[in-house]
Amino acid sequence: MPEWLELKFEGSAVVLIASGEGKCDVTISAMVGGAIKTEATLTVNAVKAQPAPGPIAPAPTPVNPVIGNVSDDVKAEIKPELAVTEGDPAAAAKKIGGALTAEQLTRNKDGNTIVEPEVAVKAANKLGALSSVTSKDVVALPVFTTPAIDAYKDKTIMISYEVLGSDLKAKKPADVKVLKILGAENGELFTYASAITKDMDKKFTVMKDDDSGTIFTGDIDGYTMYRLALFIKDGGKFDLDGKKDGAVADPTVILGAEKRAPSGGSGGCNAGLGVLALLLSLAALPLVYKRKK
Repeated sequence: MPEWLELKFEGSAVVLIASGEGKCDVTISAMVGGAIKTEATLTVNAVKAQPAPGPIAPAPTPVNPVIGNVSDDVKAEIKPELAVTEGDPAAAAKKIGGALTAEQLTRNKDGNTIVEPEVAVKAANKLGALSSVTSKDVVALPVFTTPAIDAYKDKTIMISYEVLGSDLKAKKPADVKVLKILGAENGELFTYASAITKDMDKKFTVMKDDDSGTIFTGDIDGYTMYRLALFIKDGGKFDLDGKKDGAVADPTVILGAEKRAPSGGSGGCNAGLGVLALLLSLAALPLVYKRKK
């Protein structure tokens, strides 16, 4: 059972935060002049600790991709592979075929090489995908390679990143903008796919952060982790190693407007109390809560 609970206002919602995992029964009351005007009792179960968006948010990290339930012909074409990151910008520059110099790359807080935000800004503004893109609008994914596998030659490689919802910078998966960096001032957007088919080169999709391979189609929650899956054909335009060798190399960024405050938690003890929040916002009542013993 969590040792403490905390209520926070997130926009129009009230978010209940617990110190740890476990089941907790809570009574929440709104009072005026000592009289209870509204009261609600709820049971919350913390299933997984959820990070909060902001400066301490985790950087996107490669995870094992899961293709899910697809036909055999799709499995024959799409090859899931764990991305391999590089901590040395000079070494990463060589692996991506010299499309960027070491000076146009940097390291993120996890020590992985990423594209310098200003390089992505120039590429995005030249492309015209978004108006007046600034460095605040850029979330850089670690530059990666995949191992050369003979059986994967001329196939489409699937790579996945674990990404916090607020870093996807969109309300819906179809609105996420993923930019492939092709050079110092050049880039092209990946195309959103709502299903995995044989023809996935230069496409992306958003999946649930589990091993089910389930494509996510709901509203993106800023506090929830998702898997961003990228698809790149070996030897194709988006494969910057320049060879048909069963491996791909990639520098990519997510683009968007400035981060918006998430609408509230998506589950567990980080649960938004929508109805109660509405009552409180209308009545402007102070909030008191107690945990049941």
